[in-house]
Amino acid sequence: MSYLECTPEDLARTRFVMSPMAQVVTALPLLAGVRLPPGMSRWTAGVRDRYEALVAADPVLRALADLLVVTDYVPDFFCVPPPRVDTTFSEEALAVRRTPYRKARADLELSYRGRPTAAALDVPDVAERVAGSLTAAWSELIEPDWPRTRALLERDIVRRAGQLAVYGWAEVFDELDVHMSLEGDRILLGRVTGASHRLGGVGLVLMPNAFGGRIVYLDPPRAFGLTYPARGVAALWESRVSAPGSLAALLGRGRAAVLLELATPASTSQLVARLGMTLGGVGDHLAVLRRSGLVSRGRSGRSVLYARTPMGDALTEWNA
Repeated sequence: MSYLECTPEDLARTRFVMSPMAQVVTALPLLAGVRLPPGMSRWTAGVRDRYEALVAADPVLRALADLLVVTDYVPDFFCVPPPRVDTTFSEEALAVRRTPYRKARADLELSYRGRPTAAALDVPDVAERVAGSLTAAWSELIEPDWPRTRALLERDIVRRAGQLAVYGWAEVFDELDVHMSLEGDRILLGRVTGASHRLGGVGLVLMPNAFGGRIVYLDPPRAFGLTYPARGVAALWESRVSAPGSLAALLGRGRAAVLLELATPASTSQLVARLGMTLGGVGDHLAVLRRSGLVSRGRSGRSVLYARTPMGDALTEWNA
């Protein structure tokens, strides 16, 4: 079994971040033929026409999508672990553009595993072209829904940070389906694809994604990373429905929608993204729900999260 070899120092430096680029890289195979994970059919149906138009006009993007369907090694030059939780897509695309030709070429050769490289990718400025194609895919396929997607990823990170504080890394990795074991003074993280790697004290970057993909990111000796499927993806793409009549009649449609959305704790910005309301509107609804004893407020790291109280849960169960 392949594994990542860690030290206690690596675990101390392991952190959760968001990668907009990872959303693109894991979404493209779903549109190019990979079996869809649960909850993805509504999203693929909604963007199918835009995707087909993109790959018809861009042979580089088509070659990338086709490669991501069949390869067991995703090229590292466009899968670089981001340094911060708030890294933007533009920053990640710039890193791709700056990749030296020999690095990009070597990554592609590893990914094609002896098969001929697609003509569209067998060019001297391949890094620039790949960055441009991934940027087009981001703009057309991911960015329109990014506020909602980002809210889902933020919610996942906050949940796992709380899990870490209470149960430790063994529990977190177990839920991510990454086996954690000890061999002497070594910590082995198994069930990862590809070769084994020693982190060497730089830690591990864990990146939730909304499209179900699991990718090992390698940028030694600077950084290593793993993507994993975020929780709640099916709900992300479901049709937004108005609050049921009885609860809306009691609380008002906006407050009812906020209360129903708090099935899991969320921040104000996450509620804004999920519900399509204004920041002020969500804040006003939360204030009323708190005064009524239906919602509580607490801090998790830098985030202020709202959650339903037992009374709020009982009210939503009555409504159902």
